[in-house]
Amino acid sequence: MNVNLPLLFATTLAVVLSAPATAQEADRVLEEIIVTAQRREVRLQDAALAVSVLSGEDFDQSNIGRLDNFNAYVPGLTIAKNDGAGRVVAIRGVGWETAQNLSTQPSVLLYVDGVYLANPLSMGTDLGDLERIEVFRGPQGTEFGQGTTGGAINLVTIRPDTSAISANIGVTLGSYNMVRARAALNVPVGEHSAVRASLQKYTHDGFAEISGGVLDAYDLDDADSLTAKLAYLWQPGDTFSAYVTAFVSDSSQHAAAQRNVAEPQSGVRKLSQDFPGIFDLDNNVFSAILEWQLPSGVAFKSITGYQELKKRQSVDGDRLNESLTATDILGFFVTTANWDVLTFWDNDSEAFSQELNLSYSGAAADWIAGAYYLDHENFNHFLEANGPAPFSDSIPALADPNPITLPPFQSVLNFVEARTVTREDWALYAQARFHVGEHTTLVVGGRYQSEEQLDETLQFFTIPSSQSLDNSQFTWKLGIDYQHSENSLFYGLISTGWKNGGTNPGALNGAINVPVVFQPAEVTSYELGVKNKLADGRLRLNVAAFLYDYENLQFMEEDPVPFAGGTGNIPSTDIYGLETEFNWLLSDSWRLDGHLSFLDGEFNDDHFTLDVVDFREALVPGLIGLFTPEGFNTRVALSQSTNLKGNTPPKLVEFSARLALTNNHEIGGGTLMSRIEYVHRGEYQYRVFNNPLVDTVPSYDIFNILFDYHMPNRNLSIGLGASNLFDEDGVNSRFSNPFGLLTTSEEFIPPQEVFAFFRQDF
Repeated sequence: MNVNLPLLFATTLAVVLSAPATAQEADRVLEEIIVTAQRREVRLQDAALAVSVLSGEDFDQSNIGRLDNFNAYVPGLTIAKNDGAGRVVAIRGVGWETAQNLSTQPSVLLYVDGVYLANPLSMGTDLGDLERIEVFRGPQGTEFGQGTTGGAINLVTIRPDTSAISANIGVTLGSYNMVRARAALNVPVGEHSAVRASLQKYTHDGFAEISGGVLDAYDLDDADSLTAKLAYLWQPGDTFSAYVTAFVSDSSQHAAAQRNVAEPQSGVRKLSQDFPGIFDLDNNVFSAILEWQLPSGVAFKSITGYQELKKRQSVDGDRLNESLTATDILGFFVTTANWDVLTFWDNDSEAFSQELNLSYSGAAADWIAGAYYLDHENFNHFLEANGPAPFSDSIPALADPNPITLPPFQSVLNFVEARTVTREDWALYAQARFHVGEHTTLVVGGRYQSEEQLDETLQFFTIPSSQSLDNSQFTWKLGIDYQHSENSLFYGLISTGWKNGGTNPGALNGAINVPVVFQPAEVTSYELGVKNKLADGRLRLNVAAFLYDYENLQFMEEDPVPFAGGTGNIPSTDIYGLETEFNWLLSDSWRLDGHLSFLDGEFNDDHFTLDVVDFREALVPGLIGLFTPEGFNTRVALSQSTNLKGNTPPKLVEFSARLALTNNHEIGGGTLMSRIEYVHRGEYQYRVFNNPLVDTVPSYDIFNILFDYHMPNRNLSIGLGASNLFDEDGVNSRFSNPFGLLTTSEEFIPPQEVFAFFRQDF
C-alpha cells in the first residue's frame, strides 16, 4: 500500500483540530499523574528529572501486551530483540551491547513496584494487572542504583483496596486467533486488609511461519502464556502497611521469527528453516514491602524481593534450511552447504534482594538514606552445532547424551558452554533536597556500590576456568530546581552512573586483542529541563535537553583468535538530545497526547576492532576460514583496519514521535471513546560498527485505532480496534550473530491485528 502515513495523519489531525471551536472554553483540566521519584510518590510535574508515565489502560488501547512492542511510546526508548530471547533495552542510546556475555548487565533495569528483577529475560514477561509504567531516562544511581547508566523501567501493579469488594472480567478476540482473557477479584479481609487476585491468559497463532520442507506451516512469533498475581495488603492505621505479592508467569511457544537477510522467499512472514525453535519462560517473583511512619516524622521502609526464572530455548542459528547455507566457516573444505543450530539454550536464575531506607519530609529539607543487598546466581548452558554433513544425518549425534568433540572442531558438536556467574552486591545511598528560599531547591545525592563476581565456566566440554572480580564505585548527583510559578518548574541536573565490569572466559584460550577482564562503564549526564502546566491546566508540556559523557562503553569485541572474543570497551562517547512530551485538552471532548524526541552522538576516540561481518564477507571455501592461516591473517588485518571513531552509538534513534488523538462523545446514555494513534520509530544503527551492509535499521510508521463504548449504568465496555492499521512491515531489529555462521537476521514488529473486546466491572 503506497500511503504517505505522516501526511495522512497530518491531514486527519488538521481536520479534527478544526472541529473543537470551544477549546478556549473547556471546563476540564488535566488529571494529576503520580510517579515514584526520589523513592517516594510525587506529582509528575514536581519530579525534577526526565520521567515518562503511561497507564495500563494506554497499553491496552494500543494492543501492547509486552514491553517488546513499546518502541517509541516514550522519548528515547528503544527495545530491540536479540537472538529471539533477549530484549536489548536502550534509553537515549545507552543499552546492552553485550547480551551474549553472562557476566555483563543491562544499562536499563526493570523493577516491579520498586523490586529489582535481576534477570534481563524478565523483559519478555506479559504485563498483566498493571496500573502504570514509569520510564526514568538517564542514570538513576541514587534512586535505583544497580548499574542504571541508561535508566530504569518501573512497573506499578494495581494494589488491593480495603474499602469494597470489586471484580472485573474482560476478553479480547482478534486476528491470528488471538485471545486475551483477564479477570481480577478484590476482597477486603476485615477492616484493615484486602486481597487482590488477577489472572491473564494470552494466546495467538504465529505472525510468521516456516514455508516448505518438513517443517512447513510451523508457526513462529506465536504466543501462549499464563500470568497470575496474588497480592495482600494490611494497613491497620496511618502509620504502618504491609504489602506482599506473588507473581507467576508461564510462557511456552515456538521461536521468534528471525528472518535471514539472504532469505529467498518473498514476504517478510515466510521463512526457510529446518530446525524447530522453541521458547519456554517461567518467571516467578515474590516481594514484601513494609512501611512504618515513626513518631519523629521519619518513615522506615523495607523492600524484600526474590526471583526465580527458568528459560528453555532452541534456535535455528543459520535461519535457513540446509540447501541455502553455502558457508564454509571453518575453511577446511569446499562445500555447498553448512548448517548451524542451537539444540538447547537453557538459563536458570535465582536472585534475592533486600533494601532498607529511612526518609523524612520537612519544611527545610527532604532526605532519604538506605542500604541495598543483592545475591544473584545465573546459570547458562547451551550447545551449538554446525557441520557440512547433511542435516538429517546429524540428528542422532545431536541427540547423543554423551557428546564428544573431534578436533579441530569438524564434528557436528561444535561448541558448548556451561557457565555460572554469581554476583553479590551491596550499596549505601543517600539523597537530600534542601529548600533554599521560597522557590529554589538544591539536590545532593550519592551512592557507594560494591560488587563481587565469580565466573565459573566450562567450554568445549573440557576447558574449565574460574575468575573472580571485585568492583566498587561512588556515584553522585547535584541538582537545582526553580519553581518559577505554581505551574512552571525549571531544573538543572548533573548525575553520574556506573555499570560493573566483568570477565571474558574465551580470552583465556589465546586472545590477542580482547582482555580477560573488561572495564566498568561510567557516564556523566548534564540535563536541563522545564515542566509546564499551561492554558489554565489544560496543557502539560515537559521539555528536557541532555548531554552524556560516556566512558568505556561495553560491546561485543571479536578477537583474531577464534572463540577468544568477549566484551571490550570503547573509550569515549558523546550522546546528546532534546525530548518533549505533552498532554493537551483541546476541548471538553478532544485530547491530544504525545512526544517528539531528537537524539545524536558519536564515538570520540580511535578504537580499532574486528567486525565479524567483514570477516564473513571475506570467507573463501577451503582457504579463508576460522582455522586456516589465511583466515587468521585476514582477521588480524581486519582488526587493525576497522576504526570506530566517528560512528554513531547503537540503538540511538535519530527521531521518534507519538501522537494520540482522542474524542469522547456522549451517546445513548454512554460514552463513545474514539482514538487514533500515530507512532514513528526512526532509523538507528544496531551495532557499534555502523556496517552499511547490515547495521542500519530503517524507520517505520504505524497507526492504531480504537473505539470503546462505555455504559456506566451497566459497568460494561465494548469496543473494536486495530493495531498497525496499514500492516507496516517495520523492522524491530537487525542482529548480526558474532558466533556460529555469523548470520544476519531481522525481526519484525507485529503485523496488522484487528480485535474486539468487552470488559465487565462488578
